[in-house]
Amino acid sequence: MSEGEHIKKVFCGRYTVDNDDGGRIIKCNDNFCVLTGYTREQIESGEINFVSLVPSEDRELYLQKVAVVAKDGGGILEHRIVTADGGRLSVICIAEPYTDSRGHNCASITISDIGERLMMEQDYIRSQREIETLIDYMPGAIVVYKLCEDGLRVVKAGREYYEMIGDDPENPSGSLGGFFTDDQIRELKAAVVECVEMRLTFDKELRLKRSGKWIMLRGRYYGRDADGRDIIYCAAIDITEEKKRRKKLVQQNLCFTLVAENTDNTFFEYDNETDIFTSTSKRLKKHYKSDGTFPRFIELHTAEEYVHADDCDAYYNAWNDAIAKPCKGSVDYRTKAYDDDYKWYRMVYISIGSDKGEVTNVYGMIYSIDHIKLLRSELDSEKREIERLSSTDHVTGLLNRNSFKITAAKMLKELFSESMSFAIVYSDINDFSYINENFGYEAGNVMLNDFADIIRGLDTTVCGCRIYSDYFVGLYRARSRDKLISSIAERNKSFTKKQRAKYPMSDTQISSGIYFLHSADEDITIAMDNANLARRSVKGRSDIPGGVYTERMRKKRSHDQTIASEVWNAMTSGNIELFLQPKFDLKTRKIIGAEALTRWRNPDGTYKLPYEFIDVLENVGYITHLDMYIYEQVLKCLAEWKRGGKPLIPISVNFSRKHNNDPDFVAKVAKLAEFYGVDKNLIEIEITESCFTQDVKNLFTNMRKLRENGFKIDIDDFGTGYSSLSVLLEAPVDIVKVDKVFIDDIGSSERSREYVDRICSLIKTTRKEIIFEGVETEEQAQILAESGHSMAQGWLFDKAISVKEFNEKYMK
Repeated sequence: MSEGEHIKKVFCGRYTVDNDDGGRIIKCNDNFCVLTGYTREQIESGEINFVSLVPSEDRELYLQKVAVVAKDGGGILEHRIVTADGGRLSVICIAEPYTDSRGHNCASITISDIGERLMMEQDYIRSQREIETLIDYMPGAIVVYKLCEDGLRVVKAGREYYEMIGDDPENPSGSLGGFFTDDQIRELKAAVVECVEMRLTFDKELRLKRSGKWIMLRGRYYGRDADGRDIIYCAAIDITEEKKRRKKLVQQNLCFTLVAENTDNTFFEYDNETDIFTSTSKRLKKHYKSDGTFPRFIELHTAEEYVHADDCDAYYNAWNDAIAKPCKGSVDYRTKAYDDDYKWYRMVYISIGSDKGEVTNVYGMIYSIDHIKLLRSELDSEKREIERLSSTDHVTGLLNRNSFKITAAKMLKELFSESMSFAIVYSDINDFSYINENFGYEAGNVMLNDFADIIRGLDTTVCGCRIYSDYFVGLYRARSRDKLISSIAERNKSFTKKQRAKYPMSDTQISSGIYFLHSADEDITIAMDNANLARRSVKGRSDIPGGVYTERMRKKRSHDQTIASEVWNAMTSGNIELFLQPKFDLKTRKIIGAEALTRWRNPDGTYKLPYEFIDVLENVGYITHLDMYIYEQVLKCLAEWKRGGKPLIPISVNFSRKHNNDPDFVAKVAKLAEFYGVDKNLIEIEITESCFTQDVKNLFTNMRKLRENGFKIDIDDFGTGYSSLSVLLEAPVDIVKVDKVFIDDIGSSERSREYVDRICSLIKTTRKEIIFEGVETEEQAQILAESGHSMAQGWLFDKAISVKEFNEKYMK
């Protein structure tokens, strides 16, 4: 059996309860019914509820634990569940409290069966108790030590031990200092530490300070107590007289054999001179109908009969090391010597040498590590799956944007060579919306996967990425620039040909931009932007395989300076205008607020859209002036509504992260609102998610100050940045604006809907409100409303319009 075959699937059941409705189970999945045995009819009828699931004898303690978890905003519990047949099922559960649209306190609960693990733990505890009983009744001077930070402590000892060292059995001191010298104690501790590390027997001769008698401590590693302290089981022997010494040694050897035969660990001895292997394992003796002695062990390769073929080399390499020279070591291997099937075991050993340095004997212990290997395999498997899901696009399986930037930078450093041509290629599918609109989202997803497959199959591809929608980017290499361009052209033609076969009436083309990389440490983000600029330059041109980033495009950056130089005049002349996009209640479809947006009016009456100038102003540092200008226009608008007796609705205003560098930013915003007489709770300060990637501590400080002044804080474009989810959820924020990329596919993809639900559930646990951006279809709005969400904005309701038009439509 291969290691992968040991991996077990985690079988989880999920159910949701309404705590304000008597713990009624609102919904559950099929796995929950399988685990508990209850039918959906029983659950939907209310026959089974949150409280009745818990055994009556556990209920009081369980409810106390639930109260603690609820106070912490969710958590993990282990408890028992009453199954349909009246039995008791031990589970681990993960509870995620949330408030539904009715204001009810609810919880989403995931459970998994842990009965098998608890049985293993009980077996282990029972085994320990049996060993303790054995120790209590074993003849001889027996002592159990515990290895602590400050030295060895006596955990348990028999009367004979105390009498041997001269201590009072009725009132023992518990300390070694009164009986042994400091040097002896240090040597004993060193022997114990080695015993713990190697799991081997140790013998230590010690002289008692008071009586002058010599005793020998023979110890073995026993295990760990509940506090994780290592326990060592020792037999003490008075070796003052040779006759008594021999008698005690025989007695204690018999005792050790008894201990070995009553544990799952196997102790062994190998005689290198006679090639005889001797084991204490009862299972091994029974399995091979042997007395535990195996002659010609190394010569005949006896272990090959029961060691897994894949592990034989490692096993015998360890034996070769053990008999070559005195040493210590260990080896992990699979064997069926102790079980019906192959299980993982670890052999630790120490080889003893003669005066000439030749190995005479090998001593060791073999113990099971199968549970550790299985757990590690499961964790590794789950980790790989989580990493795959978090680093790849869920539709095509290509890398997502963030993972691509990391991977491309790494691959470029490893592979870059002056003799090869490397390029970032940015592509999109022309008229992709035609396929979605006329053939459905599933057809669109198939088309995306078709292009992804072609990217993966291209021999010039190093790594590929789907950024979002129909936009792709990749790192490519070829022996020359011409060959790389030709490769991209063939890639695009191959895709177009495949789509024409499916959709004869369409002419689906690919627009690509190519930026050739000049060094191994080029910034991938800038390279992607350059390639995208090249793509835009040839958008819709089917006669060009791909636009190549040129000096002409580089000159565009100087043109951006012209934009920056005109912004001051545009603000003073009123050509920079405030537009408002309304926000709506998903159920009532009534207006509940608006977002402030910027438009730049050209001399001919047309408008520059934000993407034409916002980034430019951000780069040259003028964005803060534009932000404050728009903010003041919003305050004037609200003040005018107030004077005119119009209904007042909150307006959200975007602020660049560059304001975070201004120590007076909060004071400026607050004073300006006070100057215009506008209630601060009508202003929502929007912080884009990308702001959380820099100087989060200072940003959080400003956000808290704004909230203390009465402003509300929004996270804008949630999910499009690269900040840590935990950082976002811990931020002092009132409202989270979920970016439209998350809801683009919810009408056609159950996975997208589930992903949105999970993200929103997590956000709700932090007591933050949620509003969705970019709602464009009635289907999207309906799905969000049915999922318990209440706020949205987007072209389905209205686009951004001038203040004059906004007043005419919504402020009558």
